[in-house]
Amino acid sequence: SILKLRDSNSPISLPADLPPIFQSCPTCPTQHSCAVNVAETVCPPVLQRVASNCSDTESFRELMQERQRLLKERCQNAYTGSKTGKAAEKFYFDKVGSDGLVWCPVFKAASSTTNSHFCPLYYDGPNVKDTCDHPGANIFRKDPFQGSRAPANTPTLLIVRHPFERLLSAYHDKIQAPRSGNDGFLTQSIRLSAAKHRFLAPQFSERRDSLAEEALRMAKKQYMTHPVERGQHVYINGSSNPFANPLCATFEEFTRSVVMGQYNDPHWRHVSEYCAPCTEHYDYILKTEDYQCEFVQLLEDIKAKNVLDREDLTHMANVNKGKGGSLTDRTFIYKYFATLPDDLLDAISEWYRADCDLFDYNCERTVCEIREWRKRNGIEVEKLIINMK
Repeated sequence: SILKLRDSNSPISLPADLPPIFQSCPTCPTQHSCAVNVAETVCPPVLQRVASNCSDTESFRELMQERQRLLKERCQNAYTGSKTGKAAEKFYFDKVGSDGLVWCPVFKAASSTTNSHFCPLYYDGPNVKDTCDHPGANIFRKDPFQGSRAPANTPTLLIVRHPFERLLSAYHDKIQAPRSGNDGFLTQSIRLSAAKHRFLAPQFSERRDSLAEEALRMAKKQYMTHPVERGQHVYINGSSNPFANPLCATFEEFTRSVVMGQYNDPHWRHVSEYCAPCTEHYDYILKTEDYQCEFVQLLEDIKAKNVLDREDLTHMANVNKGKGGSLTDRTFIYKYFATLPDDLLDAISEWYRADCDLFDYNCERTVCEIREWRKRNGIEVEKLIINMK
């Protein structure tokens, strides 16, 4: 029989309406390397973040110039080794704007939403909205959209996201509750749980591969026939298979596999590697956190009236409130990352160091905030070891 247990990734139970946890900016814990000169550093207030200034065309252009300047400066000073290679994928939309647009899509950084705004310009069949709003309707995957076709003066676009938020989004969407029929990610999730992280008693060690395959069969039966809410794990009642309890990788198993480089999937791959920003020029660098403002200003700036005139342009960055997140509220991020041990938090920050630095995300400060949030809410670090008798 199948038994669904506990909301979220961990055994913790949090109140539905969390009060503000900071009455004032707390000092970063001195026992951790939260930031340079940690003794003098103060963590910013959490739960809310400051939106970028893109309220008008002039402010937006200044913002884009500043991001280009910062990127160029940090590529020259700290990431000289990143000045080789090309973007893995760049796509040309000749009908977007007066001169077209070349885009390097970063998955889990508003790529599906951006695609849904461009898609109707190229799709003339029935049910345009349903087709183009589908996350898998990546029209840019087709040959006619290859970036190599673009004239030299075509504007270029890159959309980025805070690495911690992007990593959690990838876990929710692809690992914790794979969509029905998404066999590839379901298989990967089981493999992640079996990838040297879910420690087994000696009597199970020789049967690791066969147990993982057995768990995969269980997972296929469950996920293909019973929809699973994001934020839930599924347990197989009465099974002694350690990979079945829970089915699919926990957040710690997933993040450890990522930082160890065991699965370098585009949904969590470094932007600095995937889009090669130190060698490829990008005229527009948008941030998912401010997508609603910045994307509209982008369309205005490239004169994409055919996109701006669409009535459903208001459905912007794909931050699903059902997942517990929003564009400004970081509570959901803290809730998950607070269950990870300190060594893993530091490893994630280090693994994404280039993305954090190049796009001006202070990931060390984020780790500091997570630790403070954990301490103030009495959150226990999740224990990964599963004891089997």
